[in-house]
Amino acid sequence: MILESITNKVRSTIAGRLNSAISGAVKSSVSSLTGAAKEGATSALGSIAKGGKYGTTILTYPTNVDSDSQQGHYIVFDVREFTAGKIEHVNSKKDFSKLESQVEDFEFVIPKDVLSGGTKGRKSILAEKPTVRTGTVISLYMPPSLSVSYNVTYADQEIGTLAGMGQAAIAAFQKNDGDLTSNLTAAASAIKPGAKEGLTNFINTTLDTLAPGARALQQINSGKVITPRMEMMFEGVGRRSFSYKFDFIPKSAQEAKSIERIIYAFKENMMPEYTGESRREMKIPNTFDIRYMYQGKDNKFINKISSCFLKDMEVTYGGDRFTAYDPIDGSPPPQRSSISLSFTEIETLSKDLIKEGY
Repeated sequence: MILESITNKVRSTIAGRLNSAISGAVKSSVSSLTGAAKEGATSALGSIAKGGKYGTTILTYPTNVDSDSQQGHYIVFDVREFTAGKIEHVNSKKDFSKLESQVEDFEFVIPKDVLSGGTKGRKSILAEKPTVRTGTVISLYMPPSLSVSYNVTYADQEIGTLAGMGQAAIAAFQKNDGDLTSNLTAAASAIKPGAKEGLTNFINTTLDTLAPGARALQQINSGKVITPRMEMMFEGVGRRSFSYKFDFIPKSAQEAKSIERIIYAFKENMMPEYTGESRREMKIPNTFDIRYMYQGKDNKFINKISSCFLKDMEVTYGGDRFTAYDPIDGSPPPQRSSISLSFTEIETLSKDLIKEGY
């Protein structure tokens, strides 16, 4: 009797545990299919999204994009907005000490090197403006390939004959190690070979201004043409642009809702907003910090990206033909949708930023 009682108790315990496990698995599956599963993120994305001004909203596609052991690669778009420091009015124009202490205590202080005119390699005033995280973080799967272009602009600049003569004289003067008389003699000697050419070109240009065609006539009569001297000159650095395309095919109601919110978040944050009743003044749109991730950490083998504006966005619903799932909350989500995004960096690059991995 005692043995039978113990056996029945063991069987009852095992059956109870099995029923509990099966019930939990069924509930989990049902929640995932109906969209009742809580939207959130694993510890990897949760740590990235901390510190949002309005709480944390983490949008992912696929749902397990940051925890898929078979993939591990994904892109994070962290949305930020510009903010301005509120500094108390200083009554005395000469009382700068009070103002300075307020600036130092402000959480988002403009770096002192910016206030003094330097930027430590960062050449954009807009890029130095303080920002805060909105709390919206979008995490999407890694596209098949990533590309980045580095652009430096050069252009031909004409060096006039007289300017070239002056450069030769200065170089000869500086190169000579003698006294003042010998230095001036060296400078004069450097000018002589091109003096006639320089004078002729100067006269022709002047005459051509007064009597159009005089320069061409002189060159025809002499049988010689003075060609311009061109030099390749550095002009500036172009901003980098980044383009991505993502295809969405929801596997559950939860993913369908998440896709809708992802598309809305990109659209909303790329646009400005009116700041007054006159509807004339608009606030600068939010920016995006883009990070290439692998299993919760930045992938250091891929270039970093500075803060960007989202300049272009294209949304496509459907594929070869439009199809939709059963309605959710009265509206049927499309079985397929896609977005194309084009971002442009706010600041231009320099050697210092390249050394930092940009």
